Amino acid sequence: MSIPKSWLPAATMARVILHWTGGAHVASTLDRQHYHLIVEGDGNLVRGDLPISANQAPIRGNYAAHTLGCNSGSIGLSLCSMAGATESPFNPGQQPTTAEQWKAGVEIIAELCRTYSIPVTPETVLTHAEVQGNLGIKQRGKWDIARLAFDPAVFGARVVGDRLRREVQAVLDGKRAAPAVLEPAGQPSAPAAKEMELTATVTAPRLNLRRAPDGEIVGSLPRGARLAVLDHDRGWSEVRTPAGHLGFVASQYLTLDA
Repeated sequence: MSIPKSWLPAATMARVILHWTGGAHVASTLDRQHYHLIVEGDGNLVRGDLPISANQAPIRGNYAAHTLGCNSGSIGLSLCSMAGATESPFNPGQQPTTAEQWKAGVEIIAELCRTYSIPVTPETVLTHAEVQGNLGIKQRGKWDIARLAFDPAVFGARVVGDRLRREVQAVLDGKRAAPAVLEPAGQPSAPAAKEMELTATVTAPRLNLRRAPDGEIVGSLPRGARLAVLDHDRGWSEVRTPAGHLGFVASQYLTLDA
C-alpha cells in the first residue's frame, strides 16, 4: 500500500502510534477528527481531517488528538474496528480487526518510518496499549491493540507490539514478514531428541510458548512448526522447540504427527 505523497507533508515526527477506532469498519466523522490516517475494514486508506504536520512539536493550533499526553510529534494511525469489543473475557464484537487491515497498517507504518526517518523501536513504533508501559505516559485503560481478532493465539500489549515492529522492520528491509519461530533467549536446556519421541505440528497461525502452563510467554511458534511433545495434561503440552528450548503450549493448537 502506498500513501499519496500529498498526505505526507514535510514535518519532523518522532513516532507512530497504532490504534483501533473502537467503531465500525467504515471511518466516521469522529475518526477523521482524531487520526491522521485510517484503515477501513477492506484495507481502504482514509485521510484524517488534520495533516500529519499539525502534530509536529511544538503543537500550535488544531491537531489530531489520538493519544492522551502523547500527541506532540506522534502520527496517529487507526484501524476501523472493534465496536462493542470487550477485553475480558475477550470478545472482538461484530466489527473485528481484519488481517487485511493489519497488513495494510504494517505497510503504512513502514512508509511513514521511511518518510519521516523514524527508527523502529518500542518507543517510536508502538500501539496505544503500549504507551503507558513504554513511554511512562498514563492512559485511561486503553487496550488497543493488545488482541488480534484474526490471530487469537497472539495477545498482550508487548507481544502484539513486538509482532508489529518485526513486521514493519521486515517491510523496511525488503523482506516479507513471513512467520518465524521466535525462540526464548539463552541456551536450550533440553536433551537431544530421542527416537520414537512424539512430534506434533502447530495448527494456530501463531502459538505462544510459555514458561509454565498458562504462564509467562517466552516465545512464539508459527503454523506448521514441528515440536517434540514431552508430556501433556489438562489442556497443556510440554514441548521442545526446533532449537531445543523447553516450554508449554495449549494442546488444542497441536496435531500429533502420524
